[in-house]
Parts: sequence; C-alpha cells; structure tokens
Amino acid sequence: MSRIDLTGLRADLPIGAMAAFGCLRICQRAPRLRGSKLAWEQGTGAGHAVLWTPGDCDRQGLVTALVEDVGKARERGALAWSEQIKTATPEEFREHARAAVSRATRAEREEADWFAAFGSELALGRDGKIESTPFDMSAANQKFLAGAKRLAASLAEKQPGKKGRGPEEAYSEALFGPWRYEDHQHSWGWDPSTMKLGAFTYKAPTSMPNSGVRAAVWLAFESLPLFPCSYSGGLQVAGLRRRGREFVLSWPVWRAPISMDTLRSLLGSPALAKDPVDGAELSARGVTAVYRSARCKQTDYFASFRAPELVFGGVAGAEG
Repeated sequence: MSRIDLTGLRADLPIGAMAAFGCLRICQRAPRLRGSKLAWEQGTGAGHAVLWTPGDCDRQGLVTALVEDVGKARERGALAWSEQIKTATPEEFREHARAAVSRATRAEREEADWFAAFGSELALGRDGKIESTPFDMSAANQKFLAGAKRLAASLAEKQPGKKGRGPEEAYSEALFGPWRYEDHQHSWGWDPSTMKLGAFTYKAPTSMPNSGVRAAVWLAFESLPLFPCSYSGGLQVAGLRRRGREFVLSWPVWRAPISMDTLRSLLGSPALAKDPVDGAELSARGVTAVYRSARCKQTDYFASFRAPELVFGGVAGAEG
C-alpha cells in the first residue's frame, strides 16, 4: 500500500474531518483507489489524515483522481432533483427518493445513499416542508444543492480561477495545505474559523465577501452519505446527537488504517454520540480521541458549527 499524508486535513476541525471522510468515500469510486483506508497521524497540533491506497499512488495521482471524479458530479441525479432540500414538500422528496431506491443495486446505491443523507419525508419543519439534514445550513439566497453543483463545476473547469489556481491547485491546497482561504466560497457553516460574528467584524457580515477553501468544502460535502437521516419522533442523524432543537456533531480519531465500511460503522456507533462518550467501547474499537462541535444559530437565519472540543482521549497518534 502507498501512504499519502493529507497534511491539510486537520483532525480538530469539523470540515477537516468531513473532508477526510469524503476523500475516502470518493476513492471507493475510483477503480485504482478502491479499497483505500484512512487513519490519523500526530503532527503539529491535533494531527492530520493519512490515506493508504491499495496500489502505487502519490499526491499527484490522488489529485488527478479527485479532479476526474468531480467532473462527473453534474450527471448525478441526487444533485439535479431540486436546488434546495428544505423547500421540498414531503411528496416531492418521497417521489425522488423512491425513484433513487428503485434504481439502486447491491453494487451501486450511491444515489439512494444521498437521499438518505438529505433528510426524511417524515421530519417536517413548521412550514410543512422537509427538515433537511443539519449539515444544510443554507440561508437567505443560498441554495444548498444548487450551490453544490456550482462548486463542483468550478472544480471541474480546466481554466484557473480568479486567483490563477485551477482544480489541481485547489485540491492540493485542501489536501496538503496550507489553507489560504482565498476562494470566494462559503464554508456552509462547517469551518468555525470562517464564522462572521457581527459584533466582531468591521462591517455587516452579509456585506463581507466569502473566503474559504473550495476543494475542502467539496470533499466535506462528499462525506454526507456517511451521516444518514432517520425519524424517531423527530429527525435523527448518524454521528449527531440531538440537543433540543439543535445538533452536536461528534467524530472519532484513530491510528490504524480503517476501511470505508468500518468508518461507516464507527460514525453510526451509539457510543460516539453518548454524553459523555462511551470511552471504553470506543477504545476497544481503536479510537484514540473524540472531538465534538455543536451546531449553533448565529442569528435567526444563519448557523455554523462552533469551535470543537476534545471530549475524549488525546491527539491522534499520541501514546498512552
């Protein structure tokens, strides 16, 4: 196996962990990367992700595979059925979700997994429309699925962006750092470092330009099928604990490389969402640390993950 240190994907940021999970998920679609595994390694700070590929692969090979994959995103039915999840009626959502399920096979269920991640037709907002996944923090003129399609298109373009960086440079920044936050890209509430709090900004946040790392946002978006939604008296989401009307995201850190199936099982473990976490069970499964970040409302409309807390263990790769 080949080892690729993803030094740009930090263990202690929601968007960093989500992007690492999304990268592993994309690898399962690339024939030469299928069977890749993910681990975490201690470095400066909290540690970074490490990708282990089944065959020979280097940084450039990984970047090339990711660029090739995002070029196919516009063909996905899961991104084309609506511009916005939370404006869909239960009937509309059910119709498209059923169609995706009918097309699913044991070998290919990508579209159905996306609909499971978007929400549940049984969980409705006060307006009777779908209560979308808590990862959907779009508001005002933002449209979650339409924004995802535009982001994918920007990463598939061969021409460099406004800063003179094309898709390969964008992916290299996200995967290997440093993150320069020079892209005009909203982080969709997944990066606490980009929160704009009006009391601490030089002008109204709504009039300030967005600054993000677009390839990191896309990789994080690709992780959403690992957080399927269900209904149990309200919307429930794997990997998140409901606290009143809000949600708290918990994610694990581990050392030994694990497969996609193991990661999916780990994120859905009840031990991860408990308060406090079930450290004994998680340790038995190889988890060395757990971070937790609460989804908070900045205003009546805008939400974001808060700065994360280390609630179990130590940094990735630490001994003891």
